[in-house]
This record gives sequence, structure tokens and C-alpha cells, in this order.
Amino acid sequence: MYLKELIEGVRTNTEIRHVFIDEGQDYSPFQFEYLKKLFPRARMTVLGDFGQAIFMQAISLDAPDSPLVRLYGEDETSIVRLLRSYRSTREIVEFTKSMIPGGEEIAPFDRRGRRPLLTRRDDGEKRDGQILADIAALKAEGFDSIAVITKTAAESREAHESLRLQGGEALQLITKETLGFEKGVMVIPVYLAKGVEFDAVLVYDASPEAYSRDNERKLLYTACTRAMHRLHLYTTGDWSPFVQALPANLYEKATY
Repeated sequence: MYLKELIEGVRTNTEIRHVFIDEGQDYSPFQFEYLKKLFPRARMTVLGDFGQAIFMQAISLDAPDSPLVRLYGEDETSIVRLLRSYRSTREIVEFTKSMIPGGEEIAPFDRRGRRPLLTRRDDGEKRDGQILADIAALKAEGFDSIAVITKTAAESREAHESLRLQGGEALQLITKETLGFEKGVMVIPVYLAKGVEFDAVLVYDASPEAYSRDNERKLLYTACTRAMHRLHLYTTGDWSPFVQALPANLYEKATY
């Protein structure tokens, strides 16, 4: 759009008086500036969670030098911090908030459930078999939306094929071409699960190979916070250091 306007001339809309932006942590300073240029007479409300800032251009919305403060000025910018979490059970919130810096400020809504379950199996075949068994148990409990969340789109394809070969015929593979979500069981990469919630989430691979670098911390946090009622994590070896660092009273471990 920017390049198009450089060629054809700048177009602005002076009738729009308010612009609302969701997932604001994923917008770059350039994009905010461009939006302000498009709507020069509009005020702007930006909602975002920096704990879920999983893209390279992610910025901190509440920093003193945030692009919003630079665009509108300190006197014209106010910050409202929402710290109450309503999506997940208290047990899931206590688990996930301990993964990120500043998470201690998050206050869970007092809805009780089971603690997240950590499952280690010897190899990928046993792990996939366990995932299918856990999915069957969750469905029997009446959960309608269940997501197997992977780190990448490639891993989603591999996980979907592997689970399908072990009998997971009803699993939907969610890609960037998928137009909508339906109830049921799906395999989905974490970046497509942002902003979506599920009754139960199964994190396909919570090993150091998947989540160990600091820029992967928020990926794992985002995957886990998609769960409303149940959260399961799996590995065939060690656990991600972000899981190992959590207090043992925040989760349960499956034994076999």
C-alpha cells in the first residue's frame, strides 16, 4: 500500500475518527505511522499482549519510547494495563504466567481445573499414540475444541501425517489457507493459533529442540495460553528450559 501511494499519490480518510487495532504487539513502528497517515483525524486504541509478541517486528506498547508515544506525544497517550486473565483456569494461568518476565502481575480469574499435565514418552511413535489416547479421553469428557499445537507449519504437517497414520483420521490440519475453524480436533502451528482459544491444548513437542532460545519463550507461552480448561505438554527427551524452570507444584507428570 505504501509503495502504491508513492506512485499514485497519498490518499487519506478524514471521516474516520477512531481506529481500533487488536494484536497491536505485532505491528511495527512503520505500520503505526502509516495508519496514522491514512487516518490523520482519528484517535487510536491499540490492544496487545507483549507476552505474545512472536514476530520479529514486535514492539513493546507500554515502553516510554513506544511508537504510539512518539506519534501522538506523551500528553495525548494513556496506557491502561489489563492484568486479569479470564480465558484459562487458575491452574493454567499460574503455570503460564511463570514462563515470562513480569508474569507475576497477571491475576487469574478464580475458575478451578486440573494442573497442566507433562508427559514424556520414549520415542515419537509412543508420544503420538499417547496424544491420540489423550484426545479420545478429552472428547469423552465432552470437550468440543481440541488443538494439537506445533511450533511451525512444517511440524504441523509432519505431526498431522504421523497422527493420521496411527489412527487419527478425524484430525483437521490448519494452514494459512484455512478459511475458518470448526469444532473438533485440529493440528495447528502456534502462529496461527494466536488470538484463538480451545477447550484443551496439547503442545506437541515441548523439548529444548523446539523451545530453548529466548525468542522462543513467547512462542511456548502463546501455545499454552490458548487452553481454557486443559493443557498437556509432551516430549520424547528433556523438557524445554522454560518448563524446567517452573516450580514443580504448578504441574503434574504422567507416569508409565
